[in-house]
Order: sequence, then structure tokens, then C-alpha cells
Amino acid sequence: MGVCNINNHTPLVSIIVPVYNVSQYLNRCIESLKAQSHQNLEIILINDGSKDNSGKICDNAVQLDSRIKVIHQANGGSSIARNNGIRNSTGEYIAFVDSDDLVEKNYIKDLLDFALENNLKIVECNSIRTTQLDKVDTCFDFSKRIEDREVAMERIIGERLFAVWRRIYHRSLIEDRFFIPYKIHQDVFYTIDTINMVERIGYLDSPLYIYNMGNNDSIIRGKYTQNKLNARDAAMYVIEKTRHSNETIRKNSKKYLVQFLTFHYNNLFLNKELDKDGNIRREIRETIRTEAPKISMYGTLIEVLPFWCYSLFLHLNIFRIEAQIKLIKLVRNVQG
Repeated sequence: MGVCNINNHTPLVSIIVPVYNVSQYLNRCIESLKAQSHQNLEIILINDGSKDNSGKICDNAVQLDSRIKVIHQANGGSSIARNNGIRNSTGEYIAFVDSDDLVEKNYIKDLLDFALENNLKIVECNSIRTTQLDKVDTCFDFSKRIEDREVAMERIIGERLFAVWRRIYHRSLIEDRFFIPYKIHQDVFYTIDTINMVERIGYLDSPLYIYNMGNNDSIIRGKYTQNKLNARDAAMYVIEKTRHSNETIRKNSKKYLVQFLTFHYNNLFLNKELDKDGNIRREIRETIRTEAPKISMYGTLIEVLPFWCYSLFLHLNIFRIEAQIKLIKLVRNVQG
């Protein structure tokens, strides 16, 4: 384990940042990392074959701050980029930041201090979502606590808090633990496995991480594709890994499964070319019937309605939502 100690022997923290076509946001992200109140940092930018100016921005950043290093690789996705970052990191603690997001100045300090004070290998923070390019004010009083594994799992699964950028990790926990290549929703697998490795986790109810909702090029938020469809096993992984957990965790896992599979079920009606014979939708229906029957209204409708009837319901619901949005915009324009 490589540790470079300065500033009264404070631990070195490696921040791993996958970079792909984010020139609009990248400088803002890098500046938020450079401004961290905990200065003993190793900032690793993994340029994942960007086609815009992101690679040049990374190279320029290296010239301006000795704590930054850049690795250029052929495009392979964020999993491979993160894995490359882990292999090239030397910090005692490791954090992940997405290159279109930014962090508060105490993001590393607050997480690290709580980890050191309580001998914790994982500490998690809250986050805030924004579509603004400018920095968001997130300053207010917050609470912090130590959770046992089951309490943490209840919260993480119940609130869908799988993103790895929420946490700082001790190197011993993840230096040999890598992300699944080419896998969407990789964070679900990684977080479930990592939390299952510890007895306790620290939690800071403070929005130290600022998640950018304005990047429409995100794989998760973009067009529904075959790659997204192939990742539908993420929720089933949660079910499998929590079968012997307490009742609350199992119930939260079932709710997550239904919500997750409903997303895919709906999108397959809107993208029928991905399921021409309906076999995948039948598989989803059977999974819900078997693993989480009658857990929600949508889940029940998937279980009982024939395809034609569910399709009608879905399109009418989409029409209703779109009409409501138009009405709200109209009212705002009149009032404005």
C-alpha cells in the first residue's frame, strides 16, 4: 500500500475520475477537486477515448497541479476506466467522482475525518441534484452516525443509493475489487458486494456531492438501448444477495426489483424492436410474479394485464403526464 504523508501525516486519498466527452463540465469538476480542504490528494483522470477536448483539458490540468495525473485509454466505458484508476492509485483511501459532477470543498475532509475517528473502512455522504452549471449552495447543519451493515443496507436499497461516488473507501477493502466491464448499473453490483464486506458504515447526512442532472449524454439517462436491456439483472442481483437478510431489507429489495423491472417492461412496449416476440416481457412478468407479487400497483398490473391492455394503460398514462407538464408550463408562462 503506497501512502504519501504530508500535512501532519494526513492520509493520501486517491480520487478516480472517468472522463468521456465532458468538456463542458470537466474544468468545473477538476477545480472542485483541487479546492478540497484536504490537500493530500492524488487526482487520477482516466480519459476514456474522448472525442471532444476532454483529453486536452486533462493534459492541461496535469501541468497546473502536481497532484493530478492523467491516463489515456481507448474507449471502454466507465467500468474499465475506474478499474484502471484503482490499479494506478496509491492512496490509503479511494474515492470516485464522475467528471460531469462536482463536490463541496469538505467532501474528502469530512468523509475521511469520520473514517479515521471511528476506524471505518467506508463512509458515505448525501448528495444534491442540480441542472445548474454554477456551484450550488449546500451549506447547512447536518447529522452523522455509524450504522451496522443491516441498517445501512435498509437505507441504501430503500432509497436507491447505489452510486459509488457517495463513499470513501479504505484501500484494503477495494484494491482487488473491480467493476464489471461494459456493465450498465455497475454501481449496484459493486455497492452490494462492498457493503457486505464490512460490519459498520459511517453516514454523513450532508450533500457533499453535487450530481449534475444537465448532462443528457449520460448512458443511464439517454436512449433506451440493448445495453440497457442487458443490465436488467442488476435488481435480481440485489434479491439474491439479500435473501437471508432481515424482513425490511428483503421488502426493500422486492420494491427495487419491481421498480427496476417496470422501467424495462415499459420501455420494451415503447421499443418493441428489442423484444419482437414478447419473450423478455414474459420473463419480466414471471420474475415479478415469483419474486415480488403484488408489491406495487404497477407490479400488479404487469402480473395481471395482457400485453394489449397494459400497452393501452401505459400510453394513456404517458399522455396524461405530458398533458400535465404542458399545463404546468402554460400556467407558469401566464403567471410570469
